[in-house]
Amino acid sequence: MKRKLVALMALLASLSLAQTTDSHTVTVNIPSVLQLTLDATDYLFNFGDTSLTGTETVTVGGTPYTKASQAAYYAFLDTASGAQDFAPTSLTGTGGADHGTVTVRTNRAQWTVRINSISGTLTLGNGRVKVFAEKVSGKGDSWTTTPTPITAPLTLFNAGSGGQGRSVYRLYYLFEMNVNDDIPLAGINEQITVNLLLTSP
Repeated sequence: MKRKLVALMALLASLSLAQTTDSHTVTVNIPSVLQLTLDATDYLFNFGDTSLTGTETVTVGGTPYTKASQAAYYAFLDTASGAQDFAPTSLTGTGGADHGTVTVRTNRAQWTVRINSISGTLTLGNGRVKVFAEKVSGKGDSWTTTPTPITAPLTLFNAGSGGQGRSVYRLYYLFEMNVNDDIPLAGINEQITVNLLLTSP
């Protein structure tokens, strides 16, 4: 009996030393996020607009600019001796706001938003259009401390480090009129397309 008990204990001991293993993987898939959106689809400068009184303004960088309208244009022709910058008559896609809203969403530390190209040419010159980017929230800084004539390429704002997350900027455009402009009898009705680009090294 004692021998059987010893044998049983030895068997149980050997069974307790038996082991089995298995394995599995943990997979992590993180995409690179680099997203740019602008709600505005058209900045309209209509100097023939008769719906405004000529006193409406938009504040850009702390300075008020008169909205383009027939009344504002006539007042300009009556009193101006040189050039004056005007704010858009209206914007499309902004829900009534006087500025476009640019949103950058990214998990990249460094990124840059620039005017990458300009399609078309205005009779009075594309340089008459001026851009101003104002930081609302998030990362990075604006490169336009004052309204700046558009060119391509032109850096608007960027983050040199720590740019991850969501950043929001207001995008304003102004148009410069000069009292000495010689406008054709047919008038001017034309547009250009400004293409923005978000890049990351």
